[in-house]
Amino acid sequence: MATPSHARAVKSLNKSPGLHGRRFVFKTFSQRIEEIEIDVYSSLNKIKSDPSEGSTFLRDCLIEFRELNTAEDFISFYEEMMPFVQTLPLVILHKETIFSQLISRLQMKARLSVEAILRLIAALCRDLPDDFVSFLPRIVDSLVSLLKSGADREPDIIEQIFVAWSYILMYLQKSLLENNRLVDVLKLTVKLRYYPKEYVQEFMAATTSLLLRNASEGQLRKGIARVMLEVVKKPLPVKKYGASALLYFVMRGTMSMPYSRPDRVLQQLTSKRIFSIGDECDQGSNTVDEVLTTTLQRLCEELEPKELHFLWNSLYKKIDYNALNDNLPCLSRFLSLLISSAQINDGHKVSDYQPMLECVKNLIERFIIPYGALKGENHLSEVIDKVLQLLLCTLDGLKSSNDMATISQCLVQWAPAFNLRNSSILTFLSELMKKDPCILYEFRTNILSAINDLIETSQKEIVFLLLSFCEKLQMDPLRSNFLDGSPEGRFSRITGFLQQTVRFWLVVIDNIVNGNGSFTPIESGELTLLWQVVRCYPYMMDLQETPSFLMDLIDAMDRLLMIEGENIAGFPKHTWQSLIGASLSSYYKCGKRFGLEETSKVLRLAKTYKSSSQVLSAVADYLDHVHGSILEADTSHKTYHPEFEGKKAVDAFDVFADNLCNPDKGIRVSTLRILCHYEPQGCQMSAIDQSPEKKMKTEFSEDSQSIDVLQLLLSIEATTLSISTSRKVVLLISRIQRGLSGGRIAEVYIPILLSGMIGIFHNRFSYQWASTSECLAVLIGKHVALAWDRFVYYLEHCQSVFHMFHDKPGGSAELSDQSSDLAECSFVTPVSDSTPCATVLSSLLHTLQKIPSVAESHSRQIIPLFLKFLGYDNNDLASVGLFNSVTCKGKEWKGILKEWLNLLKLMRNSKAFYQNQFVKDVLQTRLIDEGDVHIQTNVLDCLLTWKDDFLLQYEQHLRNLISSNHLREELTTWNLSRESAVIEEGHRANLVPLVTLLLMPKVRKLKMLASSKHTSINQRKAVLRFIAQLDVGELTLFFVSLLKPFAYFTRGS
Repeated sequence: MATPSHARAVKSLNKSPGLHGRRFVFKTFSQRIEEIEIDVYSSLNKIKSDPSEGSTFLRDCLIEFRELNTAEDFISFYEEMMPFVQTLPLVILHKETIFSQLISRLQMKARLSVEAILRLIAALCRDLPDDFVSFLPRIVDSLVSLLKSGADREPDIIEQIFVAWSYILMYLQKSLLENNRLVDVLKLTVKLRYYPKEYVQEFMAATTSLLLRNASEGQLRKGIARVMLEVVKKPLPVKKYGASALLYFVMRGTMSMPYSRPDRVLQQLTSKRIFSIGDECDQGSNTVDEVLTTTLQRLCEELEPKELHFLWNSLYKKIDYNALNDNLPCLSRFLSLLISSAQINDGHKVSDYQPMLECVKNLIERFIIPYGALKGENHLSEVIDKVLQLLLCTLDGLKSSNDMATISQCLVQWAPAFNLRNSSILTFLSELMKKDPCILYEFRTNILSAINDLIETSQKEIVFLLLSFCEKLQMDPLRSNFLDGSPEGRFSRITGFLQQTVRFWLVVIDNIVNGNGSFTPIESGELTLLWQVVRCYPYMMDLQETPSFLMDLIDAMDRLLMIEGENIAGFPKHTWQSLIGASLSSYYKCGKRFGLEETSKVLRLAKTYKSSSQVLSAVADYLDHVHGSILEADTSHKTYHPEFEGKKAVDAFDVFADNLCNPDKGIRVSTLRILCHYEPQGCQMSAIDQSPEKKMKTEFSEDSQSIDVLQLLLSIEATTLSISTSRKVVLLISRIQRGLSGGRIAEVYIPILLSGMIGIFHNRFSYQWASTSECLAVLIGKHVALAWDRFVYYLEHCQSVFHMFHDKPGGSAELSDQSSDLAECSFVTPVSDSTPCATVLSSLLHTLQKIPSVAESHSRQIIPLFLKFLGYDNNDLASVGLFNSVTCKGKEWKGILKEWLNLLKLMRNSKAFYQNQFVKDVLQTRLIDEGDVHIQTNVLDCLLTWKDDFLLQYEQHLRNLISSNHLREELTTWNLSRESAVIEEGHRANLVPLVTLLLMPKVRKLKMLASSKHTSINQRKAVLRFIAQLDVGELTLFFVSLLKPFAYFTRGS
C-alpha cells in the first residue's frame, strides 16, 4: 500500500529537462514552495453561489469529500457530524460542536484529512458569515500550531492551509469591512502574519492583503497604521519582513489580479500619520523608513518601468512640497525613498529622467546654492547628503541608459554641488570616484576645482581622491590627458601642495641622514601621504619641473637606506624602498628624454634594492619606456646601450640570478624584464664535437641558433595560469630543454636558467611542474659544475624554511618581508599566491630522482641534508635516537620524507655514501616502524641497496608483512621460531629485530590492519601470536618499541 511519503515523492518529481539526461529528479523544497499559487478568484474549481436545495454549503462539501477522502479522521467526522449539517438551522444550532470537531482534527497525525478539514471550515464560514468571526482567533491558533508541528516543511499542507484561509477571508470580506473589523482581523492574525518562516509570511501577506485593498480610506489608513505600530513596538527582523511583504501585496495585488489603484495605498503609506508613528518611539522613525524602503524596492523589482509612473510622480510631488515648505526631516525621508527605489536594476526602472533632473535642479537651487545662508538650520546637512546621493543615483541611471548627452548638460547645473565646503563633499567625491571613467572625464573640471579648493584643509582625504581620479582616467588612453585645455595655474593649490610636500620630505630625510635629532617622529599616515603625492606628481605637475624634484627625492631616500639597521626612523627598510619604487615609477612618466646617466643610476637602484618588487617593477617600466618594450623589440639588429653590453650583462646575470627563484612572482617577472634589455650572449658550439655530416645538417637549421633563454622564461612567467594556456607553457619549457640537450644555451646563462626553472615551481599550477622538473634535471645533468652548488644551496634554503614554518599553527611555509603598514593604499605589495614551500621542496627532490647518479656522486652534500631533515645535528651524530622530534611530524613532513626515500633508493651504491652506516642505522631502527605503509616499503627498498644477505634472502617475506593484502597469509605460512629453522641462525641477529620493528605499527594502530574494528582486533592477535614465536631474549626490542611513542612525547614536551 502506498504511504503518504510515497505519494509526496511522486508528486514532487521534477519532469523538466535536466543535465546529463537526469530528467526525472526530485524537486527541492524551495522549488516546490515557489510553485505554490494561491488564487481562489481565478481558480478552475467551480464555486456555487448557493448550496443545493434544502442543504448547506457544509453538507455539500462533506458529501463531495466523502467520495475523495477515505482517511480515518475525516470518516469519523463524517459519521459523527452528518446528522447535524442537514439544514442551515441545524448547523447554526450545533455550530460550536461542529467547529470544535473540525479544529480538533487539524494536526499532523491526521495529515491525510487536513485538506478536507480545511475546506469544511471554509464551507462552514460560508454558511455562517456573521457568526464565524468569533471563531477566527481559534482558527489562527490552530493553524499556527499545525505549522509548528511540522506542516511548515510540507509544501502541500502549506498550500492547503492558505487556500482555505483565502476562501475564509473572501467569504467574510463583506461582513468584516461593513462592520469596520479590519483592525480586529489584523490583531487576531499577528502570530500567523509574523510566523518565523519567510515563505509562510509571504502566503499570509498575499491572502490578507485582499481586505486592505478593498477597505475604505478610513479603514485602510487604520490598517496600515496598525501594521506600522506592530513593527515599531517590537522592531524585529521577522516583523519588518512580514510588514513589508503585506504592504507590498496591498499595492501590487496578485499575479492574476493586479491592483489598479496602488497610488491610493502609497498616499496612505507616505502620510504624516504613518511617519508620526515612528517619531513617537526611540528608533521608530528608522523602523518605519526601513519598512517603506523595503516595500518600494520590492515593488520596483517586480513591476515594469511604465507601471511605476505613479511612484515617481508621487515622490517628486512630496519632495517638491516639503522642499518648498522647508520641512527638512520629511524631505530627507522622501529623498531616501527616491534614491533607494531608483537604484534598483541600475536605474532602468526609471523610464524618464527629465522629471528627476528637474527635481535635482530645484533642490540645488533651494539648498546647495544658498548653503551659507541656511547653514544654521536643523537637518540641513542630512538633506545636503541626500541631494548629493541623488546626484550620484541620477548619474548611474543616465550612464546605464548610455545618455551621455544629458550627463554633459548637467555640468553647469550641478557645478554648485562641487563648491560645497563641508564633510558631505568628501563623501560625494569619494563615491563619484567609483563611477565609470567617462563620467569622471565629463566632470573633470568640477572635480579638480573642488580638490583644488579643499586640498589645504583635508590633505589626506583629498590627496587620496586625487590619486584615485588620476589613476582611474589613466586606465582609458583616450582620456589620460585630462588637463588639456585647462588654463595655466587654474589648479595652483594642487601643484603648490605637491611641490611643498616633496620639499618638506627632502628636508626631513636630510635631517635623518645627518643625524639631526630635531625632527619629530614619523607616523605611517605621513608616509602614506608622501606615497600618494609622488604618485600624483606626473599627472598634475609641469613635466619640465617634475624629474628633478623626483630624482632628488630618490637620491635622498637612497642615502637614507645606507643607514645600518632593520628599521629607519621607525619603519622597515622595505617601506622606504617602496617609496623609491613609487618615485621612480612617476619619474619615467614625465616624458623627458633620458640619457646614459639616468639609465646607469636606475640600474644601480635595481641592483641595490633587488629584493624590492616595487623598485624592480619601476625600473622595468622605466627601461621599457626609454629603451622600448622587450616583448616587441627585434634584437637581431639592435644597438645596445653601453650599460647593457658584454661584461656588464654577465655581471647583471650574477647579481639578479637569485631573484628568479624568489617566491614573489612580481620580483621574478620584473627581474626578467630588466635582464631582457641586456645584450644576448651567444653560444659557441664546439666544432670538434660535431661530425662533418652533422655540422652540415645543423649549419642552416633554426635549431642550431642560440636560444634566448630570458625571453622564454619571461614568456613562461607572464603567461596567465590556466588549463587553456598550460600547453603553451609546457612547449616553452620543452624548447629550453631541447636547447640544453643540444648545447645551444651559453654557459653564462646556466646559473640564471637554474634559478628561473626553480622559480617556475613557485607558480601555483601543477600542470607545468612535471616538465619543469624534467628540464631542470637535464640542466643539472649537463652542467653539474655550474649548477650543482646553486641547486643544493636552494634545496637547503627551502628545507630550512619548511622546518621553520610547517609545524606552526596557522603558519605558512613562506618567507616574506612584507608589512601591513600603509596597506590601505597599496603602499606595500601584497604577498603573491605562491606554491607552498613543502610542495616546492618535493618538486626539487623529484628533480634529483631523475639524476640519481649525480646525487650519488655528491653524497657529502645530499646525506647531511637528509639527516638534517630527519632532525639530526650533523655535528653530533652520536646516536640514532638523538634527533629533534618536534620538526619530524605532520602530513607534509611525511610527504617530503617519501620523496627523500625515493631518492635514496635510486642511489644504488649505498655503501659508498657519506655516513652510510649511520644512514643505514636510521633506516632500520627508526624509520622502518613508521605507521605509513608507503614509507615502510620505501625504507625497505633503501635497505636493499646495501645488498645484505639477511635482507636479499627474505625480501619477499618482508614485503608481504608490510602489505595489508598479503599480511594474513604471511603470518600463517612463515615461522620465526628458532626450532623451525626457517631463518638461518646467522641471519637471526639482524633479521628478527627488523621483522619486529616492521610489525610494530600494526600492533600500535588498529587502522593499519583492516577497516572493521572487529577484524583489526583479530589481526592484531595474529600479529602478536606471530611475534610470540621468538625467543624470550629476542622479545626485548618488542617491549621497548611499544614504549617508543611515550618516549617521543616526553622528549617533545
